[in-house]
Amino acid sequence: MKLTDLNPRWVGLHNWSSESVYRIGISFDSPTTGRRIAALFAPAIDPDGLAAKYQWGEFFPQSRKWARTGDSFETLTLTPSLDFSANGEWHGCITEGRIT
Repeated sequence: MKLTDLNPRWVGLHNWSSESVYRIGISFDSPTTGRRIAALFAPAIDPDGLAAKYQWGEFFPQSRKWARTGDSFETLTLTPSLDFSANGEWHGCITEGRIT
């Protein structure tokens, strides 16, 4: 299954005065229940270098962040696996935009 089949949305900075992109996570519909789930990742998708410009450093901490490669829904890979099973949800992988 493709990630794009699960209504993905970026998590990031919204409604501020810049047109720059700064994405720190993703949310999507669970492939098992359809409920919305989300994961923060590092490094952020930051093509305009906002973190360095504003010296944010680790401004958006979370107890769990996944390592990210790829910068689109079609190329995104998060490691390790995403395990939401403690909440009765999906446990699987996002690899090159595919859900397994």
